[in-house]
Amino acid sequence: PGQKYTPEDIGRIVWRGKFLLVGPLLLAAVATAGVLRYLPDIYRSETTILVVPQRVPDSYVQSTVSARIQDRLQSISQQLLSRSRLEPIILEFDLYKARRAAQPMEDVVNGMRALIDVRTVRGDAFALGFTSEDPETARKVTERLASLFIDENLRDREVLADATNQFLESQLEDARRRLIENEKRLEGFRLRYSGELPTQVQNNLQAMQNLQLRAQGLTESLARD
Repeated sequence: PGQKYTPEDIGRIVWRGKFLLVGPLLLAAVATAGVLRYLPDIYRSETTILVVPQRVPDSYVQSTVSARIQDRLQSISQQLLSRSRLEPIILEFDLYKARRAAQPMEDVVNGMRALIDVRTVRGDAFALGFTSEDPETARKVTERLASLFIDENLRDREVLADATNQFLESQLEDARRRLIENEKRLEGFRLRYSGELPTQVQNNLQAMQNLQLRAQGLTESLARD
């Protein structure tokens, strides 16, 4: 008690116990290198897909797709990450051969689904990634998933555009029918009140002036006779 240590004393103590400090670090490094040597390599392939909006200004044609990219991405992801879409990819690229021999296909699909990452990068783009032990497989599967996403997005836009087109055609046909009915009623009104319409006031006044001039001419002619 009461003993004081100088920096030189602390340095000598550390130097004498250097093997106790360095030894565990070396053992941990060797053990980590040995474990990493037998771990499989993991490769991740990722692509970014940009959703291009319509090029026609909204002041001329309203966009037929009004849902947010996040909502559309979630909807498309649920469709494309289903078993009906992933199982053909697994069979095409012969993925998880050992697991397919030992596990049901549903479990294999769930395992692949866990390795697929879809996230929004910014307002009009999202990233799609896939992880595999083979770099070429990761690249090919990512390309196939990206093409499926693009095709599904185009199909979704076509369905919405077709529904909008049918709605507009029905509205146009209804407007055309109402216009024909109004034209018929207007024609009947004109025939019924011919000569009394506001648009014929000027013509009636002109006809009255002409009649007055003729009557005046006849009166003067009778006076002369």
